[in-house]
Amino acid sequence: MFAIDTIFENGRFQTMDTGRPYASKVGVYDGTIIAVDDELEGMQAKHHVDLQGRYACPGFNDVHLHFSLLGANLNQVDLRKQTTSTIAELYRKIQEACAQAPEGEWVLGWGFDQFSLGAFPDRARLDEISAGHPVLVLHLSNHAAVINTEAFRRGGYEHPDDIDQPDLVIKEQGKATGLVKDKMCFMFNGLANRVSERTLLHQLELAAQYTLSYGITSFSDAGTGTDRNWEGIGQTPYDIGLFQAAYERGMIHQRGTLMPYFSALHDLGQLAGDISDGFGLDLGIRTGFGGDLLDIGPFKIILDGAFSSLSAYLNEPYLGSANNCGVFSWDPEDFIRQVAKLHRQGWRMAVHAIGDRAINIALDAIENAQRLYPRRDVRHRLEHCGLADDATVERVIRDGVIPNPQGSFMYNNGDAYVRLLGEERAGRTYRMGSFVHRGAIIPGSTDAPCAPLAPMISIEGMVTRATESGYVLGTNEQLSLDEALRAYTFGSAYASHKEAVLGTIERGKYADFAVLDTDPHDVPPEALHEVTVAQTIIGGEVRYDHNSH
Repeated sequence: MFAIDTIFENGRFQTMDTGRPYASKVGVYDGTIIAVDDELEGMQAKHHVDLQGRYACPGFNDVHLHFSLLGANLNQVDLRKQTTSTIAELYRKIQEACAQAPEGEWVLGWGFDQFSLGAFPDRARLDEISAGHPVLVLHLSNHAAVINTEAFRRGGYEHPDDIDQPDLVIKEQGKATGLVKDKMCFMFNGLANRVSERTLLHQLELAAQYTLSYGITSFSDAGTGTDRNWEGIGQTPYDIGLFQAAYERGMIHQRGTLMPYFSALHDLGQLAGDISDGFGLDLGIRTGFGGDLLDIGPFKIILDGAFSSLSAYLNEPYLGSANNCGVFSWDPEDFIRQVAKLHRQGWRMAVHAIGDRAINIALDAIENAQRLYPRRDVRHRLEHCGLADDATVERVIRDGVIPNPQGSFMYNNGDAYVRLLGEERAGRTYRMGSFVHRGAIIPGSTDAPCAPLAPMISIEGMVTRATESGYVLGTNEQLSLDEALRAYTFGSAYASHKEAVLGTIERGKYADFAVLDTDPHDVPPEALHEVTVAQTIIGGEVRYDHNSH
C-alpha cells in the first residue's frame, strides 16, 4: 500500500482555515499537506511525529525583515538597550572592539537608542577611543548612524564640518557631530560592510539559524541589493546571487522572498515599441533561480526616515522641534513618475512610508499609476504605514493597498512616539485595529533587526499596544490574539500573493508549521512574549528543535 511521508499527530493545530479552525493530525507527502484529520482515514505513513498535545499553527511569515542585515548585525557589537544601558557602556564596548580589531578595519556596532542612553554618541569621543579605526554605530531604526572622523575620510570627506547637507549630516555650532541620517547613513553603512563572500554567506547562515529558532518559515528581505556603486540598503550589487548560493549550500531552509531595493534597478533601454524606458535588475541572478524556496517579490523604495531618528516625514512638526517635519528622500514629482513606470512594467511595490505626509504622497503615486495603467489585484504595499488619520485609513482600503504596521515597535519604541508626537498622534501610529476591523487584511512583520525578531513579541504588541512604561497606544487599535495570529500566517501569505500555497493548514498547502511550547491562548496577553518555539517545520521536515539546541 502506498504510504505518505509523515503524519504529525497529537497536536493542537490552529489551521487558520475557516472551514476547519482546529485539527489534531496532519499528513504530509513531498513537502505538502495531503490530508487533515478524518481525511487521513486509511492512510499509512513512513513516519509518525507525536507533538505531545502542543499548540501548532502555520509557520510564521515575517514579510518585512532585513535578513542579510540581521546576519551582519549578529557579527557586530550589540548596542541594543537590552544589552547596553548607558552611553559610557557603549563607548567601553566600542573601545574594546577597536583594541581587538585588525589594524585599519572597520569597527561596527548596531541597535543603539538615544532615549535609553540619554544622548547620541559623539564623533569626538569616538575619535578618542577608536585607535585609528573607522567606526560606525548604527541606530536601532537603521535610518541613522554615528561615525567617527576616520569613517568620514573613508567615505571621501576629509573635512566633515564642511559638508552642507543639514538634513543628512547633523551639526552643532558648525561642527559635524558624527550623526548621519537616511541616504548618508545608507552610504556609509554600505561602505563599512564591504566584506568577503565567505563572510557574507556566513552572515546569511547566522540569520537563517536565528530566524528558525523563532518559528519563522517564510520571510521577505526588505531591501535586497545595491547599485553598482554600492548605494542602497542591501549588502552588495550581487545580493541575489549570494542568496542563491546560500540556498544551494543548504545554509537557508526558510522560504525567502527578495525585495530588490530601488537603487538596484537600472535602465534596460528600449524593451518594445511602446516601452522606451524599461527598468529591471540583475543582482547576480543566474541559472537555477526560483522555485518554492526563493523568489522575487515587490521592489522596495524608501520615502522617509523613522520617528525615533526624527526623520519620518510629517504634516505637523515633531514636539519640541518646531521646524522639523522630517526628511523626504525624493522629489515628489519624480517619485510619482517612477512609480507609474514600474507599475506599468508589472512590478509590485513596497513603499517605506512612516510619516503621514509621506503616506499620502505614496498613495498619490499609486493612484496615479493605477489610473494610467490599470491592473487587477496588484496589492502594492505601504511598509510601516506609521501615522494615519481615519481618512487615510479609508483611502488605503479603497485603493486595495496592503498596510504593513509592526507590532514589534510598540513596547520598544512606543514611549518615544508619545514624547516625539504627543498622545493624540501616538495613538494613531501603526494602526492595526482600524484596518482589520474595517475588513482589510494585514500581514505580520518585525522590521528586524530594527526591532526584536520574535513573532510573539510583535503579536503581543498587536494585542496589547502597550509601551515599556505601560501606556497603551490607542485601545481601538488593539487586535484579538486570533486576529494577530492570522496576520502573521494567512495575512502575510495574502500580502505576498501566496495564499494559494501558504498561510493555512489545509490540503495542498506547504507543510510549514510553528510548534509552540505553550498555547498562546492560555497565557495573559502581556505574557505572550514569554511563549517560545518548540519546533520549526518546513516542508514536513523539522528544521529546528528546541530540545536539540
